[in-house]
Amino acid sequence: MGHNFLLILKSPLEQFEVNSLISFIAPLFGYINITLSNLGLYCILMLFIILSLHIISNNENKILPSR
Repeated sequence: MGHNFLLILKSPLEQFEVNSLISFIAPLFGYINITLSNLGLYCILMLFIILSLHIISNNENKILPSR
């Protein structure tokens, strides 16, 4: 099993590589290349998690003033 693991992970720095996941080339306004990489996907995922936690934790409608 240890031998198979060494074939999968070639270098410890392999986890930091930026890989293209989705690429879109549009010749509309010149040469436009729109690419979603793994780094962009992680940023979108973290933005979604942070905004979700903010919306869930923001309970301004549930707070009632008391005297």
